[in-house]
Amino acid sequence: MDSSVIATFLNKQLFGSNIEVTKFSSLSELNDNCVVFCKKYSVDLARVLNEHKVILAIVTPEYEGKIDCSYIISENPRLDYLRVLKKFFNENKKEQGIHATAVVEEGAQLGLDVFIGANCYIGRDVIIGDNTYISPNVVIDGKTIIGNNCYFKSGSVIGQTGFGFERNADGIPEYFPHFGTIEIGNNVHIGANNTIDRGTLGVTKIGDNVKTDNLVHIAHNDTIGESSLITAGVIFSGGVIVGKQCWIAPNVCVKEKTVIGDKGYIGIGAVVIKNVNAETIVVGNPAKQLMK
Repeated sequence: MDSSVIATFLNKQLFGSNIEVTKFSSLSELNDNCVVFCKKYSVDLARVLNEHKVILAIVTPEYEGKIDCSYIISENPRLDYLRVLKKFFNENKKEQGIHATAVVEEGAQLGLDVFIGANCYIGRDVIIGDNTYISPNVVIDGKTIIGNNCYFKSGSVIGQTGFGFERNADGIPEYFPHFGTIEIGNNVHIGANNTIDRGTLGVTKIGDNVKTDNLVHIAHNDTIGESSLITAGVIFSGGVIVGKQCWIAPNVCVKEKTVIGDKGYIGIGAVVIKNVNAETIVVGNPAKQLMK
């Protein structure tokens, strides 16, 4: 496609020649007819771009007039770049239907254009919204409701019972039945090998636009607020409430019934044992406030 097509798609001005773009590239592997992005200005990066005339760069305003290749100015080059990749280079063509090896129990409700991959299991009380993609080897069970335009990576298990036991007079743990549900919103991305437990008596909630990385555990009765980002290896104990637009860094552990306020930032490896105020950064073990 021509560079002008990309500029028009982004609703931005094209600077330089209207070159043909046939591929994408990282800055370390530049070659002709590729599209790249630079999210920060530096003299060194400008020099690298100037070594390649037949490329399209999506760059910050500081680059204007300082590079010779074709370019598009953006306030957020990485965001515009990912939109270009999804629009013009997405090789994962939208699949639909149910793989022959998948098991969808009678009673399960599937929306329009849903894909269920190989070796999946979908329980009888599950409801899945339109345009949702379930990768191979995913289990969704219990009374689980999933919204529209969701994506589940392989190996995730949704809707199993949580870890609920009560010791009797002899010190022997007795199992607490889990009759609760799961509600997953729209545009949710669940990484590989996630586990999301259903509520004990109530509900486990995942808000709209939540994205989880691989190897995340969300326990019974947790609530994850909309547009929060949960990175790899995070463990939420039961009854945790995470606000909207939070960032939970890798390998964080959160104590049961802890509340993290909106736009809370939890640093790598933090162990959160008390509530975190909104728009606050906490780090360490135990987690302590770094700044607000």
